[in-house]
Amino acid sequence: MDLQQVTPPVPPHRCTLASRYRSISLSLCLAVPLSLLLATSAAAGAMTKNIEAVRPRIGQQGTTVEVSIQGISLAEPREIIFFRPGIRAIDFQPATPLPRRNFAHGGTIVEEVRCRFEIAPDCPPGEHSFRLLTATELTCIGTFHVSPFPVVDEDEPNNAYSNDSRETAKPVEWNTTVRGQLGNGARTDLDVYWVDAKAGQRLSVEVESARIADQHYGDSEFDVALRIFDDGGRTLAANDDNPLHLQDPVLSLRVPRDGPVYVEVRRSIFAPSETLYCVHIGDYRRPLAAFPPGGPAGSDTSIRLIGDPLGDFEQTITVPQAEGTFKWFDGEAETVRSPSPLKLRSSPFPNVLEDGSVAQTTVSELPAALNGIIDSPTDTDAYRLTVKNGEKLHVRVFAAALGSPIDASIRIRPVAADGSLGEPEVELDDSPLHDHDIFGTSFRGGGGLQEAIDPSLIWEPKQDGEYVLEIRDTSGAGGPTGVYRIEIELPRTVVQTLLSSATFDWTESTRVTGLAIPRGNRWTIDISLPAGQWNSLKSDFDLIAHGLPDGVRMISPRVPAGTGRWPVQFEADPEVKPVGAVFTLEARPVDEALTVETRCQQNVPFVNHPGGSAWRTVQTDRYILGVTDSAPFSIEVEQPSVALVRGGELAVPVRITRREGFDEAIEIRCGDLPRSIATPPPTLIPAGESSGILQLGAESNAPLSMLPLYVIASTVRDDIDPFLGSGHLRVSSRIVSLSIAQPYVELASQPESIRRGEQKPFVWTVRHQTPFEGTAQVTLLGLPKGVSVVEPSPTITKDSDTVTFNLQATDEALLGQASGLICEVTLPVADQQIVQRTGKGTLRIDPAKVTK
Repeated sequence: MDLQQVTPPVPPHRCTLASRYRSISLSLCLAVPLSLLLATSAAAGAMTKNIEAVRPRIGQQGTTVEVSIQGISLAEPREIIFFRPGIRAIDFQPATPLPRRNFAHGGTIVEEVRCRFEIAPDCPPGEHSFRLLTATELTCIGTFHVSPFPVVDEDEPNNAYSNDSRETAKPVEWNTTVRGQLGNGARTDLDVYWVDAKAGQRLSVEVESARIADQHYGDSEFDVALRIFDDGGRTLAANDDNPLHLQDPVLSLRVPRDGPVYVEVRRSIFAPSETLYCVHIGDYRRPLAAFPPGGPAGSDTSIRLIGDPLGDFEQTITVPQAEGTFKWFDGEAETVRSPSPLKLRSSPFPNVLEDGSVAQTTVSELPAALNGIIDSPTDTDAYRLTVKNGEKLHVRVFAAALGSPIDASIRIRPVAADGSLGEPEVELDDSPLHDHDIFGTSFRGGGGLQEAIDPSLIWEPKQDGEYVLEIRDTSGAGGPTGVYRIEIELPRTVVQTLLSSATFDWTESTRVTGLAIPRGNRWTIDISLPAGQWNSLKSDFDLIAHGLPDGVRMISPRVPAGTGRWPVQFEADPEVKPVGAVFTLEARPVDEALTVETRCQQNVPFVNHPGGSAWRTVQTDRYILGVTDSAPFSIEVEQPSVALVRGGELAVPVRITRREGFDEAIEIRCGDLPRSIATPPPTLIPAGESSGILQLGAESNAPLSMLPLYVIASTVRDDIDPFLGSGHLRVSSRIVSLSIAQPYVELASQPESIRRGEQKPFVWTVRHQTPFEGTAQVTLLGLPKGVSVVEPSPTITKDSDTVTFNLQATDEALLGQASGLICEVTLPVADQQIVQRTGKGTLRIDPAKVTK
């Protein structure tokens, strides 16, 4: 029988990301009902997002699709902004109410927005992320997918098991995408389709379920399996998980004989939940790997496509000029294009190809990209490098990240004078996501990102000369498609900008990272600047925004070198029209002689599990901003006229300006400050009032610095939880400077004692740090029961060198040693009463003196 099956089932002993996720999912199902898990996850705050569903999930290139966007707070839609070109949203209809649907994770659907998506003929297949701009909000991320094929619906009325057998299978044309749904009935739903095939014809089938899911929380209902069988019911090929698409199955085979061939889609594990999917059925080429899996940026590179059932083939591709991982769709020069890509690499250095005729492939110079295939479970490839002692090298493996089946491990050993290999300087298997420049998430299983099982490191050789780098597969899955790429270069200097909500389960929160800017107002967020496997910029720098609409500007104080988080503020002129825009950020060093690479990033999980283990992650390398209608209020904070001292407190006045007719309550809170600065919880300014006070405090070890300070004001609603930000109007004050300074005074004491029934002075020394005028009140805190200060409390001035408390101990005073006594100093500074705590004293209470 002339039959080849592509993507065999994963061997039981193999530990892949897909199998890891499946084991997590199974353990959750066996341990506790999903509804209880989801309810538990929602306890941190209701996960109320603007967009809960986009229907349909997929459309064809070159067509116009009617789309429904469902969620909450979607009134007055204005525009949909896609992160990348290819789709245009038109013909918006006003938001209309829907029967309320509440989800266990806290999500809600109460309304929908309808529009049409015009999909360009050259729109890239795959996922397209967007945000919806309304009159008052810029929503969380939504997604839509594009197929190169005509799209038809399954048309299974009420999910009534009407196409779950060979006899009731739905006929489809070749090169078609079917939008299907597995029902939530009491027994397993499965869907069967058939095509009329010829012997020797290629049949390629792949399912998208986890990859098109827009459900934030989910479980095994998105783990789908695929089977192809003939008219006699005999299985020709089957797949569940695979290295290319993890939970989403893919198959390609040579049809053995003329006649109908059937495609069956079902869940891997029974789950009484609705599951949307699409299945692509056609005769398109379906390679599983490319060798080499990348090339020099901007070059024409010849690659061998591996794994198609009709045989491997060669093709010359143009590698993009932009560096990094790119998606390459087979068939761009063919009539039929594949619906999903291979991931390849664009790098600014030459390829080195594994030489199978020698034990060690020589790498003549670095930087370089080493390319090879682990073609058997026992294969180990080796490369001989020449390096310099102490010269750091960034060594990064791309294997699983490109869809390879191997779980790569590397070892680097020096070559001795006699040619023998010394002890390893490097032995590395997996690396965390942040070592692959993926930030803002902390998924237990990798968040559907295969990078989690590829090694990456900064290596500093311990000697000059030759080393041997070895790579092998720890999972025993080596074979013809076991491609890898090892990129070795000097570490770059990078500034990574990141939008990270850091909410429960890493859910996107527009309250934290949203960029809706009311006309005539401002909004501020904090950009994360994480450290990675690169050289940090050793200079202060300015952040510059590229792509903002006319009438919108970004304001950000100069960023000190080494900063991990920093505010950026956006202002919109009163006359600017509501509009959305895609933009990027650039770090521009103060030292113009320095060269730095700036990257932008946001990662948003879907199909999440309680505890933060998503099955897939939407990744963006740019940001979206939207200008909304004017807000009915604004907020201002005055530049503090005095410093916040270590161990002290500072009252910051806040003023609200209300538009006529707006008298609602407003919640205010501080923007992000270091943990050593104490900020109050969100504070409510009652309806009709227009001022408030934020009380700040500094720990005794707070860094002496100048900090950016801003305050956020938000509307208050009882019907929508504010945790993720949906449904609330927010503005911010201007950014002012908060100085953290040395305390005004430092007080200290020697250990003291007092007897019951005794009155005694307790003397503290005063050391002046910052001059002040007037008289400061000093209070002693932490005295034990039965010991008190005799009034009046002492005072100090700028000339005081001691302060004395007159203590009185009663006959019932608690015996023993009291430690941790502290002085609270209240100073008059610039029309404020500044409170500072200082010192640490000890007082022993002894029994009364016995009189003879």
